[in-house]
Amino acid sequence: MSKKTIVVCDHIHQTGLDILANDSEIELINAADEPKDKLIADIIPLADVAITRSSTDVDDAFLASAKNISAVVRAGVGVDNVDIPGCSKEGIIVMNVPTANTIAAVELTMAHMLSCMRMFPYSHDHLKNQRVWKREKWYGHEMKGKKLGIIGFGNIGSRVAKRAAAFEMDI
Repeated sequence: MSKKTIVVCDHIHQTGLDILANDSEIELINAADEPKDKLIADIIPLADVAITRSSTDVDDAFLASAKNISAVVRAGVGVDNVDIPGCSKEGIIVMNVPTANTIAAVELTMAHMLSCMRMFPYSHDHLKNQRVWKREKWYGHEMKGKKLGIIGFGNIGSRVAKRAAAFEMDI
C-alpha cells in the first residue's frame, strides 16, 4: 500500500503533527508557513488529504488544484471556510473536529474575563512602561456576583457557564 500524502495547510498543535509524522503510512507535508498562492499552486496538487483551520479557504481555486484529494479535515468547530457543495461535487469528504479546541476556547474566555475584571493589561502596561506600581489604581473588580449573559449554550458556552458558576457569578 502506498503512503497517503497529508498536507497540513494551517498551524495545528505539535502533538498532531507528531502523530502524523510518526505514522509509517503517511507522507506529511507541513505547509502552514507557505504563502497561500504557493500552497494552492504547488502543494495541494500533491495531497491526498488536506488539514485546514480558518486560515485556508477551501474554495474554487483550492478545489481546482485538489486533483487527488479525497478528504478535507477542518481542525476546528465550523466549516465556514469550506465550500461543502464544491467538495461534494468533486467527491471530497469534509470532516471537522467540533470539540477539539473546546477546553482551550473555554479557558481563553475565562482568562479574558479575569483579565478585564482585574485590569491586567492596563496594570501591566503601567508597570512596564512607566515603571510605577500604584496598587490602589488597579484593584479591579471581583467576578463574584456579576451577571454573565451567554449567547449560545453549546459545547463552549455551557462549559463557560460551569466555570463562571465556580466564581459565583449570576449566569
